[in-house]
Amino acid sequence: MQELIHFTVQKIKELLEHFNEVQGLYLSKSFDFDTRFDVFLNEVLKYFRTKGNTSHESEVLKIMNMISTVKRGFNPIKMEKIITGRREILGGFSFNGIESMYDILMEIYTKENKKLDDAEELISGIIVSLYQNGILDDEKLKEMNSVAKIERFWTSLTEQNTAISGINKKLRLSVIPEDIFLILEKIFLKLI
Repeated sequence: MQELIHFTVQKIKELLEHFNEVQGLYLSKSFDFDTRFDVFLNEVLKYFRTKGNTSHESEVLKIMNMISTVKRGFNPIKMEKIITGRREILGGFSFNGIESMYDILMEIYTKENKKLDDAEELISGIIVSLYQNGILDDEKLKEMNSVAKIERFWTSLTEQNTAISGINKKLRLSVIPEDIFLILEKIFLKLI
């Protein structure tokens, strides 16, 4: 089942904000860093488990295991006991974990935003065409003041026009109907 992309983007944005706080703690060499990074990793892990994203879940677990191994006194790469410099080695693996988390979160954020941008571009073209053909005007636009009204409008368009129906099918390959309605609302608000 597809998830509302607007929700995914919002959740990743929240995770990135939390990530920035953790990154700031790392930079300032705060004693709270280890605890907060652990809390952050658990939060991300829970999110990926909820979504059923096993590949990203594995990446987070890998980071957590490497850090845990260093805390136990072993170098996870060499599998040798750490005699000296455990704190520095932990810092290095933590930095590596931070970088990996950033890459994962930004990859998802970029991919999901691209889906929304592509959908918005398609829908904007339809709206401009409707304006040009006199099907939509400012008065009708002002009437679209709720998601329910937007949904009825879009549904009637897809039922009456085979070209729009085809575009709707294409949109539904990457976004769910609720995303389409939210994009329409955003476009309508720009035009009012």
